[in-house]
Amino acid sequence: MRSLLWSSLVLGLSSALQLALAKSRSGITDIQITACPADNCRLPGYRKVPQDLNRYSRGSFVHLHFTDLGEDHGPEHEFVDCHGVIRRTAAHDTAIKSNNNNTHEPARPRRHPITQIAVRQGQDAVMDEDGWERVKGNLNDGNRGPVLTMFVRRDPEQAPIDSIVVKYGYDSHAAIGYDRLPMDLNVGTGGQWVYLYYKRAGRREPITHIATKACALPPCTMDDSWTRVNRPIMTGTLKRYLYLFYKSVPGERPITRLNLSLNEHSGNNDDTDYGTINTGVRYKNNNVYVAYKRGRVGDQRHAIDNIAIEIGSNPVPHSWNVAAFDEHGTDQDVPDWNAQIIYRSGDKTVPEAPTLRFKEDGSFKIVQFADIHMATGVHSCHNAPNTMDCTGDINTMEMMERMLDSERPDLVVYSGDNVDGLTSNDAFSTILKYSRPVIERGIPWTIIFGNHDEEGDLTREEMITSAQDLPYSLSQRGPLDISGTGNYFLNIHRHKRRRGRGRSHGHVDQPEIWSDDQEDIDDDETEDHLQSDKSRFTLYFLDSGAYSFNLEYPGWDWIKDDQVEWFRQTSRAITSQYSRENIPNALAFFHIPIPEYALVEDAEDDDQDEDMDMTQGSSHIVGDKNEGVSAPKYNSGMFDAIFESKDVRATTAGHDHLNDYCLDHRGINLCYGGGLGYGSYGNADVPRRSRVFEIRDNGNRVDTWKRLDNDEMNLVGQQTLFVGTKSSSQSRPGDRQRKGKHDSRPARVSDDLFERLRQGTQYIMDGLGA
Repeated sequence: MRSLLWSSLVLGLSSALQLALAKSRSGITDIQITACPADNCRLPGYRKVPQDLNRYSRGSFVHLHFTDLGEDHGPEHEFVDCHGVIRRTAAHDTAIKSNNNNTHEPARPRRHPITQIAVRQGQDAVMDEDGWERVKGNLNDGNRGPVLTMFVRRDPEQAPIDSIVVKYGYDSHAAIGYDRLPMDLNVGTGGQWVYLYYKRAGRREPITHIATKACALPPCTMDDSWTRVNRPIMTGTLKRYLYLFYKSVPGERPITRLNLSLNEHSGNNDDTDYGTINTGVRYKNNNVYVAYKRGRVGDQRHAIDNIAIEIGSNPVPHSWNVAAFDEHGTDQDVPDWNAQIIYRSGDKTVPEAPTLRFKEDGSFKIVQFADIHMATGVHSCHNAPNTMDCTGDINTMEMMERMLDSERPDLVVYSGDNVDGLTSNDAFSTILKYSRPVIERGIPWTIIFGNHDEEGDLTREEMITSAQDLPYSLSQRGPLDISGTGNYFLNIHRHKRRRGRGRSHGHVDQPEIWSDDQEDIDDDETEDHLQSDKSRFTLYFLDSGAYSFNLEYPGWDWIKDDQVEWFRQTSRAITSQYSRENIPNALAFFHIPIPEYALVEDAEDDDQDEDMDMTQGSSHIVGDKNEGVSAPKYNSGMFDAIFESKDVRATTAGHDHLNDYCLDHRGINLCYGGGLGYGSYGNADVPRRSRVFEIRDNGNRVDTWKRLDNDEMNLVGQQTLFVGTKSSSQSRPGDRQRKGKHDSRPARVSDDLFERLRQGTQYIMDGLGA
């Protein structure tokens, strides 16, 4: 047991550490540059930024890599790059503390996170100020353009950088909260425009100056002291490239309020408290101005520290405000802009989700919103019933709200294709829109990605960090050194009493105050539970990718080999902390179904042979299959890892909107969430739906059902997925389902189909599926 735990520690899988890192957003500690003749450079322990910095320039493939676990000292890791050159990078000490607070080898001192990035031309380029570190490598490696040298700085007084993305195009933009380096990283090569964007966690320096600049042709820049907002101001005029810029000058008065005006001055004061900037945009007989108000030096409470542009009139993020038109003093109407200037000021604290806990009665409810396919704006409807007056995302939102009010869940999971990428030219505003119902109700929520989320203007990296910044979010980026974005797990802990208020009923409308000396411990609690507040249930989340670019296995992407191994090690690290009879059960969430979901065809044949009604439930399948299973052609062995694990009893996917069944395969229930969104395909005769998981008896039993989007919100497909622990002799549900038949016999699978699935579990080698 001890050796197994230590082998699991290699990947740093303690839930305590993972939660601490997620909340602290400690920042990037190291950046590396690689240059290879083929697009296959990788650094162990680092996240590769997928965009080539030398795109279309005939040079080397140059990529940035970053990590958040660097050290000041310690052994170096040696590896061979694609040039055959031996390189070294600092090793990472991932020793952790287990959930029962047993201390293992202490971690070495961490390097302070990077807080500033700069790029200068020239191999001998230097920075004017002290404290800058040169990053080894040339961002223009192998090109005819100038040598580009990157520098980083670590200032304890500034907020750390915790995310980096690279975008192509002269007018590219990143999510709100990202700043752009002003230099084209492909300058002088004749290739694609390439820009680096970075995001800083926590408070930023107060903004003291703002300016506008109109550019007839891109790119639109000012000197390096100015930061450009994420998008141009869209006015409906010919000045498409009209941008806002801002900067921070220490010791000067901060700007505390912004608004738009058709007058040159805003307010009644004629002193320096107020000012206006002429945008150069004309509306009827007036110019449009950006008006601002200044506060006192050192006024951190009201100072603006970020400005951005959001398309349309969508919700704004927490602690952000809209710079609306000031109609005071004029009887004229104001322009109807198709974008809004928003700014962040005031208290930057985002309400955090409470620790996930079972309610007093030992229950915990999860609502899965699958394939909501929401977009920027109202969106459109697809395959809605003729009797419905369908208005796209409005109907999807109404169904989500009805589900939340009917079920009152303790957690909501958005299980992929949350953003309909091709119709979302402002995916950040789409995230704000679909998360609003849970945020307004104070419900913890989390996301994973599907194949359509990233088809809009934002990458997975931007979307996950955007979701992390919203109230009550539990989303995590996951380990940087494995494939995908959003591989993580969450724990559900046992119930605790509230101090002086009796027992909690699990609602999160108000913060809970837990007593350190008054614990809710049942008579049958084991010594393990008395030692610490251990988890009683585990939720795994995996990024199943999008599309396969491997010619041997075209079609849908799959959960990669390193993700499968991460899951194996994570599950072992968690379960090894419990005695055999007390191992917590688990569910796994991913978007694209694994190949074993296709065994439903074989189960259907069995049911027909035995004259069983599959829609009423059998040991094989409960629910409906109304379309083919869109699983990857390559089987990476994820089901084998789940089957061999000691905790996962069921999985749930999305992707196939018209399927909502649970297939019992070898004792593991493979479920679909059922398509909910009206913004993508469906069937007019198949109501949209959403799945519910109710975990009961403090994690020992899980029931599930679906609700339909009709007037009655009919409840269908009720079944008990499992009872007892996976390792117990009672591995199948002991009681009958609420509706339909129950058969305790294992599902029979045709030998040839099962063998084909087994043959697909070999490891991915030589870059297959990379």
